[in-house]
Amino acid sequence: MRDVSPDRGPLVLLARPEDVLRAGGRHLLTPAERRRAAALRSRADRDAHVAAHLLVRHCAATHTGRPVETLELVQRCDGCGSIEHGRPSIAGLPGLHVSLAHTRGAVVAGADRRPVGVDVEGAPARPPDPATLTTALTDAEAAAVRTAADPSAAFLRSWVRKECLVKVGALTLDGLSRVGLDPATDRVAEDGRTRSRFGPLHLVDWFDPVLGVAVAAAGSTPPVVGTPGPWAVRTP
Repeated sequence: MRDVSPDRGPLVLLARPEDVLRAGGRHLLTPAERRRAAALRSRADRDAHVAAHLLVRHCAATHTGRPVETLELVQRCDGCGSIEHGRPSIAGLPGLHVSLAHTRGAVVAGADRRPVGVDVEGAPARPPDPATLTTALTDAEAAAVRTAADPSAAFLRSWVRKECLVKVGALTLDGLSRVGLDPATDRVAEDGRTRSRFGPLHLVDWFDPVLGVAVAAAGSTPPVVGTPGPWAVRTP
């Protein structure tokens, strides 16, 4: 059995936490994952954390053809070596890259044989404050957000795209305001999602009106958004 599937691009799954949890699998979480979930005060946050850690296993299972029950998610910080945080991976599968993110009401995960990054964020109740714009965006991007018809939505889109680029290793959090994303590469695909480029990387982003969240994914080849359940089905 291959460690990873043929190169068909990053598989990305978006789901409601309750749908993932309904499928079961809490017992698959490692002690470290359980500790991190238990430390969250809100039940909604705990459920989203657990669901994201289960969903990424389903992504990895689809990519590898291995039973989800055999996959162990681990994290290790490249800086301090801690297993309590850091880049996630699947134990024993160095040829597979994974990424996950969660917010209240939605979880997203990605898997690929090359680095992949995903992010999801809920719509903010109010426009971003000036300090946030300065920290996260270039001057040109901040100006575009201020003049947008919906500044909150415009900022949210920029944020999730940059965050997934951080997770794929193309940006750093302290360098977000120094690197702009070129709107000239944007192309709205037939599925309504926006496809764009950042150097050699391919990005896809969209707003899910049902879940009320912005989602983005980045990879070396165009990300493929699948349908979760029962569990991961790739769509064309």
